[in-house]
Amino acid sequence: MHTADSIGFVNRHRELAFLAAQALPSKPALVVLYGRRRTGKTALLRTFAAQRRAVLFVADVATRADQLAAFSREVFGALGEDALVGTAFPTWEAALRFVADRARTHPLLVVLDEFSYLCESDGSLPSVIQRLWDKDFRGTALHLVLCGSHVSFMERELLGSRNPLFGRRTGDWCLEPLRFADARAFFPTHSVDAQVELFAVLGGIPAYLERFDAARTLADNVVEEILTRGRPLYDEPRFLLLQEVRDPHTYFSICRAIATGRTTPNEIAQGAGLSDRGAGSRYLQTLRDLRIVERRVPATERNPERTRRGHYRLADPFLRFWFRFVLSELSTLEGGGDPRTVYEQRIAPHLDDCVAMAFEEVCVQHLQDLNAVGALDVRYDRIGGWWGPHAEVDVLGCTDAGDVLLGECKWSRRAVGTDVLDALVARTRAIARDLGHAPRSVAYALWSRCGYTAGLRARAAKEGVRLFGPADLAARQRG
Repeated sequence: MHTADSIGFVNRHRELAFLAAQALPSKPALVVLYGRRRTGKTALLRTFAAQRRAVLFVADVATRADQLAAFSREVFGALGEDALVGTAFPTWEAALRFVADRARTHPLLVVLDEFSYLCESDGSLPSVIQRLWDKDFRGTALHLVLCGSHVSFMERELLGSRNPLFGRRTGDWCLEPLRFADARAFFPTHSVDAQVELFAVLGGIPAYLERFDAARTLADNVVEEILTRGRPLYDEPRFLLLQEVRDPHTYFSICRAIATGRTTPNEIAQGAGLSDRGAGSRYLQTLRDLRIVERRVPATERNPERTRRGHYRLADPFLRFWFRFVLSELSTLEGGGDPRTVYEQRIAPHLDDCVAMAFEEVCVQHLQDLNAVGALDVRYDRIGGWWGPHAEVDVLGCTDAGDVLLGECKWSRRAVGTDVLDALVARTRAIARDLGHAPRSVAYALWSRCGYTAGLRARAAKEGVRLFGPADLAARQRG
């Protein structure tokens, strides 16, 4: 099993740069950092605070008095206020005035992690911060970071227009899971194929990636860390939903319907046993707000929220894996069923299908990375997938001017031949119909797990088709 110390802090260069830009030496800052459980928010903040004068406080479920006592200990210990050790601030206003005063001559970073717990014990805290921000924090270099894992609370209650802090924050950032290019760092000695398989199971959540032992096989890791009762990943999605919603049963049914192939609101409602489509749409919106479900649209769409062509999927590979393979087996596992048998009979025969879906996601990210550094002939405005009534394209890049790139991803155990390219070229007509005109320029790209035939290589060289393999996915394109 990995530990944070054994692999070091993985990437997050953009997030660190964002935090650094907020922490100006002569100005106060009020930053909101949030994201799903286990995405590495606390590790990010600890890394950022390592070379700074800082107070990092992680709240828990407790009374207001206990929270203030715990915060007092952190403040006095971090700032060397030995004479005050053993005392406690009577109010949050007093506590924040104290740290603001200590930030008048030298910058001070103060992190209130799991901020929703503080608000549960004292609902007036956002109003207190608002009053102090408007007056007392001026003239200080207090850099206050409000951090939380309860996504719905952070967005609705903290960032929403009705909250006292609305319009006062100097910056906010939703911390997303790691991309494949960064998640690979957790298994540096593995082949790219093996890294893709691991990504298909765990996605890019650092805490999940840390659970797997690089010395074990994928099968052994799944059995030991996901299918064994008592392990953190065994029940993780359940806790994720229980943290955010009051009645998780319908949400579980919706997630399972999506994981088993339903993509449209009607299909999902039917798969989840919902008779009210309107209610189903509200549940889907809640899951989107929680970053558990995402709505995808064809890359040709310029107004994503207005189109009716949206498809829904679970937002990360681990959730897809768990709701597809694990949820239906919980009764067997709870009843003493053998996790190894469950893996061999229920998961292993279908694992390649699961990996193929993740491989498409990896390839989309790869093209996005190439696009970001200008490594393509055209800078594409949108990159994603595409689907129509009778055709589908795994990877599509397009510009507002009408340039397109069509890509196909093959997670197969044989070399890709010219027939795959022929089929991809044939889909260009469907893209043209969707655009309403012939593309200004057309490019093609293929991603293959096991290489290409000599015939396809010769044709690709002649026609300018880009061919990518595992080595290309391993090459870092951007920081």
